[in-house]
Amino acid sequence: MSTPSPHSKEFLEHQKHEAHGTRLGQFIHDVVYGGNDGIVTTFAVVAGSVGADLPSFVIIILGIANLFADGTSMGTGAYLSLRSERDQYRRIRKEELAEIAHEPQMEREEVRRAYGEKGFHGEALEHVVEVITSDKRIWADTMMWIEHQMSPEMYAQPLLHGVMTFISFVIFGSIPLVPYIFGIESVSRFSIAIVSTAFALIVLGLTRSIVTKERLFRGPIEVLGVGALGAIVAYGVGVFLKTLVGTVV
Repeated sequence: MSTPSPHSKEFLEHQKHEAHGTRLGQFIHDVVYGGNDGIVTTFAVVAGSVGADLPSFVIIILGIANLFADGTSMGTGAYLSLRSERDQYRRIRKEELAEIAHEPQMEREEVRRAYGEKGFHGEALEHVVEVITSDKRIWADTMMWIEHQMSPEMYAQPLLHGVMTFISFVIFGSIPLVPYIFGIESVSRFSIAIVSTAFALIVLGLTRSIVTKERLFRGPIEVLGVGALGAIVAYGVGVFLKTLVGTVV
């Protein structure tokens, strides 16, 4: 039985209070990716339809159809992508285990060189190599990171990531449609859609900044900028197509 470290209590307290991330952190990519795409694509439908001077019921139909069709596509895409990457990880790991079994000296030398580059030398280096190569599971995991920068945590829970992407897409993507669905006065609908969409993009950007602990205003500025660019392009295309179709007809 190992002797408890004299700092065990302090370490547990430190681990409890130190924030290296949050539970949302592992899904922040899904929330931002799905939410941003949901807002931008749905608002693009709204802006393009307004630019083309289409009636409100058409905007609602096109918006909801886009919301669930694209949301499903993005959710399943995220799921299938992670599943494929996880399958690749497992295949490569099997190859690493085979190499460890058939060429242990070569694989041991790779570990030695990798940790030598990290600053280990002499007895300390040999001790690290001995510890890692004494367990084939740890050895294989170490080789996966050294050679491929891959770890199993990177591809865990593909279904949950797909669901989170879909939910984020639908929740944020529905915001530009709210003024049209709830029958707000027609002259104010698009203005309210613009303001609510901008606010949602700012919230999404702030969420990213808080979770990733980057500069607070960097996330909102980047997310809002991307959304504004998509909206301007969509509105311009709508106006252009309306003019073009009107000229042809």
